[in-house]
Amino acid sequence: MSEGGGTAGAGGQISVDAAGEALDRRRGLLIALAGVLLYVLVHAGFRLIASSTLGEDDTLEQILVQDLRAGYNPRQPPLYDWVLYGVQKVIGTGLLSFLVIKYAALTASVVFLYLSAYRILKDRVWALLTAESLALIYQIAWRYHEGFTHEVLAMVAVTATLWAMLRLHDRGRAADYALFGVISGFGLLTEPNYTVYQMCLWGAVALQPSIRRAVVTPMLAVSTVIALTIASPFVVWVISDATHLDAYFRPSVHGHLRDMLVGVKDAVRGPFMYLAPLIVIVPAVFPGFLLRAGADVREVWQKAFADDAADLPRLVLSTMLLGIALSIVGGLVFGIGGYAMHVLMPLYVTSVIWLISVAQRTGRARERRPVLARVALAIAVLALVARLANMFVYDPVCKKCRWGIPYDRLAAALRADGLDGTGTIIVGDDELGGNLRAQLDDVRIVLAGRYEPEGLARDGAARVFIWDASDRLDDLAKAFAGYPEAVNALGSAKLAKVPWHHLWRRDGYRTSDWKYVIIR
Repeated sequence: MSEGGGTAGAGGQISVDAAGEALDRRRGLLIALAGVLLYVLVHAGFRLIASSTLGEDDTLEQILVQDLRAGYNPRQPPLYDWVLYGVQKVIGTGLLSFLVIKYAALTASVVFLYLSAYRILKDRVWALLTAESLALIYQIAWRYHEGFTHEVLAMVAVTATLWAMLRLHDRGRAADYALFGVISGFGLLTEPNYTVYQMCLWGAVALQPSIRRAVVTPMLAVSTVIALTIASPFVVWVISDATHLDAYFRPSVHGHLRDMLVGVKDAVRGPFMYLAPLIVIVPAVFPGFLLRAGADVREVWQKAFADDAADLPRLVLSTMLLGIALSIVGGLVFGIGGYAMHVLMPLYVTSVIWLISVAQRTGRARERRPVLARVALAIAVLALVARLANMFVYDPVCKKCRWGIPYDRLAAALRADGLDGTGTIIVGDDELGGNLRAQLDDVRIVLAGRYEPEGLARDGAARVFIWDASDRLDDLAKAFAGYPEAVNALGSAKLAKVPWHHLWRRDGYRTSDWKYVIIR
């Protein structure tokens, strides 16, 4: 494995002299920016045209950010909630607030990934291909657009952390250590797995003495102080209440042995599931990939702690392998498992750089890289077409078809029935409550039994209890158990039968039915 030298070789790498490197990098960055901005504008534009319905993970955050708090969930750092709160103060509570964060984060992630890839691969085309290859990861090409909240900022933090680490290695100025501390501090507030990524990255640094000597200096204490200062509001909030700490020690439901087996299984399959299908496509496109990749993995152990020249692709690979190892330890010791694959993103998203570095060193790399570029472009187009079908055609392309659910018409019906800005809506379902807040930004939303915002209106203001008409009465009685007046009124609820709108079908070809009670 090599850092990606400056002469042409089997990988088809173009030599760039020191004087032209900055210009070459900037040109590539402009291309990467143009590509991701076009991608963002197309996806966000069609999404705004299609529906005002929130994404599946957005609705709970929508309810939580009615107030700005130091923490909302002890197991989930709050940076995304803080950012969303601020954005909504400027542009409102609608879908646009979520899309602004999501696609700004994607743009920033592509920028940092490109810059790190350029530094490691020493080639503009390969660095651009690294950024484009994100389109070959299902969790990004498809799930990212509707399913992620906190993860989108974790993706920025991870890619920025690698970029900042490379700056420490190359320059090591005081400003670089301060910047690393700032990025790390905000990263700690994104996702718990970001902390694991930091541990893995520093473990990878320790395996290469030449890198360790360059980055581990007394100035690292400055980075640490800055990072802990930024993360301190959430840390203080967690330790200030014993019930917050209890959230980290929940009893096992199925027993430790089963949790352990599930955890080890998820840890082993994690990188493959998260990086799919990219991790299959790249070896298929580049002959000899698997042999070189296997040699790289063996080299991590063979050259561990050897005082050789810095090997940056090996740094990225070592970080990934340590991520797998720590995930296995987490499964064995703590029974951590059963998680969705996208939560592993902080551990493996930068591994794309190593995958492309292996491809770069295969025998027919320059000949084959246009194939990978075309495959990535084709899959990006296919994913867009599939999303458009989901957003505009509805059934039979989708079943629930959340984009067609007429929350805007439901909100209008509630307004017509007397709900105003002094009122409160109480729901047992965050999907319903979050989408209503997107339409009624002056109304407070209570998620019964889970979250109650501050400043609720009292003294005769309308309280609307609303639920899906198919919900069973006994389930509703449990959900609204804290509101006996609502439970007593369930039998006299009004029915809101709201018609769907479609581009070419008649209005009302399908309806969504809710029931509600207004209590003053």
